[in-house]
Amino acid sequence: MNKTIYEGEAWLGAPPEIGESQIEKTLEADVVVVGAGLAGVAAARAAAELGSTVILLEKCGTPQARSGDFAVMDSRVAEVWGRREVDKVQIVNDLMRDMAYKASQSILRRWADEAGEAFDWYLEGYPGIPVMRTTASAPPQGAECWLQPRRCPSPETFENSTERFRCYQTTAWVRPTHIPVFRGNLRLAMETGRVQCLCDAPVVKLLRGADGRVQGAVAETGPGRYLRAAAKKGVVLSTGDYMSNAAMLRRFCPGMADTPQLWLGRDKNRVPCNTGDGHRMGMWVGAKLQDSPHAPCAHHMGSVFGASGFVLLNTRGLRFVNEDAPGQQIGSQIESLPDKTAWQFVDSGWPRQVKRVHPNHGSVCFSVTDEELEDGTLFSKLSTIDNYISPGLVEKAVAAGKLLRADTLEELVERTGLPREQALASLARYNALCRAGRDLDYGKRALRLFPVEQGPFYAAKFVPATMIAVMGGLESDEEARCYDTEGRAIPGLYVAGNVQGNRFSVDYPLTVPGLSHSIALTFGRIAGRSAALQK
Repeated sequence: MNKTIYEGEAWLGAPPEIGESQIEKTLEADVVVVGAGLAGVAAARAAAELGSTVILLEKCGTPQARSGDFAVMDSRVAEVWGRREVDKVQIVNDLMRDMAYKASQSILRRWADEAGEAFDWYLEGYPGIPVMRTTASAPPQGAECWLQPRRCPSPETFENSTERFRCYQTTAWVRPTHIPVFRGNLRLAMETGRVQCLCDAPVVKLLRGADGRVQGAVAETGPGRYLRAAAKKGVVLSTGDYMSNAAMLRRFCPGMADTPQLWLGRDKNRVPCNTGDGHRMGMWVGAKLQDSPHAPCAHHMGSVFGASGFVLLNTRGLRFVNEDAPGQQIGSQIESLPDKTAWQFVDSGWPRQVKRVHPNHGSVCFSVTDEELEDGTLFSKLSTIDNYISPGLVEKAVAAGKLLRADTLEELVERTGLPREQALASLARYNALCRAGRDLDYGKRALRLFPVEQGPFYAAKFVPATMIAVMGGLESDEEARCYDTEGRAIPGLYVAGNVQGNRFSVDYPLTVPGLSHSIALTFGRIAGRSAALQK
């Protein structure tokens, strides 16, 4: 292991000593891909389509995929929604701004250039997938999955260029999940006859030769039993993030160490599999971990009224933030509070107020009637997960105890348990600012200064959002190559997915919803091609 500033730290450990007698079998291919998630399957398919043989190794019992949001940019499907013409340069510049200029602009530019093409290529795994024309369109009956746009058409008052946090409506939503498309891509890879996929085969170390090239990997096939996968051209690491590694989380993202987590992938022992294996194995052969702050991904969806726009008080009864921000940013502010708790206050004017909220992850900006949800005018399953609200949904939240309601603010504050006099004074101050049309305290735009004056009144408790990943990985570039601590590319080592560094930093941006999946897909494809073309 090359010298690193982390050497000796317990979380990093050391590569296991494996004797030759413990290697039961050696397989050989042009490319070895470690991790059969979205990025890994894309890498395997891309390499195989260029004529390379591939060994695809997966820690769990089956290849892993989840969710379904993809930032599609100029994909062919975006043309159906009138959204194919996008300013990629501006999008990348906004992403850089939203991540404090600490991500790699070259990586983001490469993503922007190829994201649409990569998504069209990915859809080849599910030919003829139905494409809905609006967000609220009902899918064809009996369809296994389909494509819908996010927030299409956009709210009439929305003008992205004027927003503090711009949100580009470029997202394709594979509903109810993209797993059928994912499986189709795995099938396409296997049908080339060049891919061998081995599951329940966790890789425990990489192999780097005397010439400095990464030559393969060793996978555990049973207690004390191992398989050597030799790579003629290169190894692609696509092993996911490290959210389930408590020591790594406390080391690189300490503010999120106690945040609730959504563990999705599990191995045969039902143990979460996103434990930073690829990060550590890469570092053992000399790869450098990105220097810039790692970015947690914990979307705060707020209440039935969403996360943004409406006034928030902390448990001291004080306003503490400009609420005109996306759910990720509101969530970050909740996390920064000593007790990680706040309360959202809303009055009966919400049906007209939500129409002025910006369309973003964690916002609610479409107010509809219960009749529209009940008579089939709208695809009702969208109502609580893509910016829709109706009186019936508010009633449902009250009945479930997720929302408090009272006829007076005094009664509502009592029910929240907040300091009565301070909370009422804070709300009175806020209402005065709303009437004046100028937020002298936190600078919220008049457009979203929603007063809390007309009953009935509502309050929702905000606690930390569920974290779904930590974005921070090994130093990389726009070709998906890995770098050592001296700034030199490591021959034969490529990265994609959440083990790839320099894609995200500081905080996960909501500038382009579906960005994580889109970058994983795009750079999985790039990594597979880069490895296959290695001479």
